[in-house]
Amino acid sequence: MPASTVPFDDLAELGPFFALHPGRQPGWTAVHQLLDDPRTTDAAIDLYAERLATSRRDIAGSLFVQGWAGRLTSVFAGCISLAERVPDLAAANLAYRFVEAAPVEIGITDPALGEPAAGWRRLIAHHLEPLIAAVDDRCRAGARRLWGNVAAAMAGSLGSLDRAGVAALDELVKSTWAQPAELADLGQWVPTPQGLRYARRTCCNIVRVPGYDLCADCVIDWAPRR
Repeated sequence: MPASTVPFDDLAELGPFFALHPGRQPGWTAVHQLLDDPRTTDAAIDLYAERLATSRRDIAGSLFVQGWAGRLTSVFAGCISLAERVPDLAAANLAYRFVEAAPVEIGITDPALGEPAAGWRRLIAHHLEPLIAAVDDRCRAGARRLWGNVAAAMAGSLGSLDRAGVAALDELVKSTWAQPAELADLGQWVPTPQGLRYARRTCCNIVRVPGYDLCADCVIDWAPRR
C-alpha cells in the first residue's frame, strides 16, 4: 500500500535534490515570504549573482529558478516513484534555507500525500506561477525562459531517478505526470544513440557567465539538429 506521508528517509537516499525535511526548522524562511516580499526575492537573486560572480541579475534569477524548480520537481517525481502520491508543495506548506555549496534545503509542515494531478495543480498555481512572476518582476529574466527552466528541471529529475535505479527513463517519460501540459511546448525528449536526451526550447543563459559552457539540453546546441 502506498505511504500516507512523505517517505523522508527514502527520498534523501536518492540525492540532495530529493531531500525534504519534516517541519519548519528554526531560522528558516517561509516560502510565501520569498514570493510576496520583494526584498526577500532580491536577496535570493543577489545570492545567486554572488555565487555565479556575475552582475547580470537576469541570469542569476534564471539560475535561481532552475535550481529551485529542480528541488520541487525532484520531490514531486521522487514521491510518485516511491509512494505513488505527492505532498502539498504549495508555498504555504514550505520553508527554506540556503546552504553553502549545496541545493537549497526545503522543509514541509504537512507531509500528508495526495493524488499527483491535484498536487501538480497546487504546485503550479500556488508556488511556481507566483515564484516566476516575482522573480521576473525583480530581474526581467523572461517568463518563458523561467518556465523553460522548470521544464528542464523536471527532465533532470527524471534523469536522476533513472540513474538512481528507481525507474527506467524511457518508462518514466511515458507517464502523464512526467510531461504535464504546462511544460509541453518548452522542450522534448529526443532519441540518440546514447539513449533519450532532453532538448529544451529556451536557454537559461548560464553560457553568458565566464567559466560556464552550454548545458547538455540547451536550445543553442539542439536547434540545428532539429
